[in-house]
Amino acid sequence: MLNLRIGPVEVRDLEPWHAEELAEFFRRSGSGLYEWLPWESFESAEATLPFLTRFAEGRGADSRRLFGLWLDGALVGGTLFPSINARAGTAEIGVFLASEARGRGIVTQTVEAMIAWAFETRGLRRLEWRCSPGNVASRAIPQRLGFTHEGTLRQVFQVREDLHDLEVWSLLRHEWRG
Repeated sequence: MLNLRIGPVEVRDLEPWHAEELAEFFRRSGSGLYEWLPWESFESAEATLPFLTRFAEGRGADSRRLFGLWLDGALVGGTLFPSINARAGTAEIGVFLASEARGRGIVTQTVEAMIAWAFETRGLRRLEWRCSPGNVASRAIPQRLGFTHEGTLRQVFQVREDLHDLEVWSLLRHEWRG
């Protein structure tokens, strides 16, 4: 279990028992996320429970992690390792954040802590960030943290009827300025 404070934000594992709280987050904030994420169906606890359960099982299998971000007691987003391949020494990082919590450095600071954990504690060697080229806010995070843009995967991520390109950004352990 993870529980740490980064500035005004409490970062904790999102667990299956948070299903209603996550559903409430999407009912309250989802419209600001749906342009880039196919998660409209997450507005009920019945929909979020399998998602949270897969991440809890993945944490046990060391293949994925999901953290909630609480600001003043309210869930305002999350950060995640949607995939961890310990044998290969790689992982992907992702985030989602309510519009009212943006612009405070919450995600940047949390992702820095995730990078430090991945490289220093887990001993991984490579992290990836994937985002749509049009998602300016998401794109700014790997740029700010020293990731290298490696290229763009064309029409690889479906959000409703739209196929999005995904930029691939990476950071290697020896490049991390920690």
